[in-house]
Amino acid sequence: MNQRRKQIILLSIALLLIFSISLIVSLFFKEKWLWMDEVLSYILISDPSVVHMNDALVSNMDQNPPIFPNLYWCIGHAISQNPQFLRAVSVLLFSGTLALFYRYTTELIGTPVRNFLLISFIVAFTYLNLTLSTQIRGYSLFLLVSLGYFMVLHKLIASPDRAQLLVAFFVLGLFLVFTHSFGLFYAAASGAFFAGLFLWSKNKRYAYVVAGHVVILVIWLLLWYPSFAIQTEAGKPHSWIPVPTFFSFFTIVGELAPSLSASLERKSVFQILPILRFVLVVGLWAYIALPRWRTTRFQFLVPDRAFTFYLLAGFLYLVPVGIALVVSLFFRSVFISRYLWPSHLLVVYQLVYAIYFFLDRRSLQPGRVAVRVKFLPLYMIALAGFIFYQNRKVNVFPSGVLSYLSQLNKEYPVFVETADYFLPIWFHDKTTKVRYLLDWDTAKQPSNILSATVEHKVLKSVREKYQVQDIIPSRNFTRSVVPHFYVIDESSNYQIEHFIETGRVQVIRELPIAIEGHRILECTLRS
Repeated sequence: MNQRRKQIILLSIALLLIFSISLIVSLFFKEKWLWMDEVLSYILISDPSVVHMNDALVSNMDQNPPIFPNLYWCIGHAISQNPQFLRAVSVLLFSGTLALFYRYTTELIGTPVRNFLLISFIVAFTYLNLTLSTQIRGYSLFLLVSLGYFMVLHKLIASPDRAQLLVAFFVLGLFLVFTHSFGLFYAAASGAFFAGLFLWSKNKRYAYVVAGHVVILVIWLLLWYPSFAIQTEAGKPHSWIPVPTFFSFFTIVGELAPSLSASLERKSVFQILPILRFVLVVGLWAYIALPRWRTTRFQFLVPDRAFTFYLLAGFLYLVPVGIALVVSLFFRSVFISRYLWPSHLLVVYQLVYAIYFFLDRRSLQPGRVAVRVKFLPLYMIALAGFIFYQNRKVNVFPSGVLSYLSQLNKEYPVFVETADYFLPIWFHDKTTKVRYLLDWDTAKQPSNILSATVEHKVLKSVREKYQVQDIIPSRNFTRSVVPHFYVIDESSNYQIEHFIETGRVQVIRELPIAIEGHRILECTLRS
């Protein structure tokens, strides 16, 4: 084993350890509450019966393919169902993905130490990585499968008829579309890429790869589309995700690239920064890749593996974004950054490649390399501390309301108007009689928050599949069932206002709460 390869292996292990240990340890120094989607995942994963779990999966309760819940169900029932352990599993998948990504890309371009610095810095300063890698959700698994898929696609550019690669492509392609529905967008993009190679190169061997895409799609349609159609009923009459606007488009795609301060960019004066990041990534790809693609014959491009991966990365970054945008504008909004998380890896490679493209490519002097290696342990320690500190600040669940719940009379139930509040409080706080009212007439009001209809259907399925009696149908919202209660009323959600306006609910008093758009009402139901 030569020195370079040994260094790549050691630094990939270091990357795995730094991110996994920092993130896992930080989980025990922050709020441990799961947020809404994690609670839904945990309900499925902790189901005693895997058969019943898969039955519940095909409902309005969840909108994900089956691989993630079944894998985590096996892990949870074989080792531990502790939520912190399951979060740690996601962290390990994420960290393992980074290590594999570093190892693969460093074999293509650059030096081990410099790539370690570049990749770790970009990843650490991308806020999306912290929010998604520590969740009991399928995102980390999706990221890992996507990376394997990208790597095999890259190898198929040079060897499209190699049997082992075609088998690996087929298996990973199936895993991709059965891990997350957005896998279909990436599969469509890669299918278009290889169809383009087939037409450009006139190489008939690429037809094998194109045919493989068709087979993957047919299998998905036969095995999962009927279930997918049932799951997507939750998104009718509309999605909970807002239709993208000019600025929200750039904000969402901007989250796939590093940022010095995510909170700073929420201020209007800095809204141009996400636009500049997107323009930078796309502009670099257009400047570097397209001229060479137009002027170089195909057979001379293929041997340059670093460039072909750069070409592939740019294409697979842009096309799924375009597909998601078109679907969101003309069918149902699905444009959200966490569904596009695999594109972050593509952005990282594009940035690394562009840096080497513009830097002097002469060999580094041995003295400079020695200095860089000497200070690498200090950088690793600083990186670990930064990741630990940053992840401690991440809190997906809006926990500000919890301090007010403890002040209420425990004899009376507390109604909340969103699943974001109901599911975490119901799961974690056994002292509060939290309730959610299922009322379709108020949920579907045109002026209501977009998520009201989706949350209604999600919680209706939770009640039906797991007999959660704290989710109360409107027919049971009577004086004999809940004569006296509290409501955490949110101005963005129209529900209790309807019952107050029609005279069914009488407000006794309004309690103070220092959360914008919230009020706590003590109420009684009239007969």
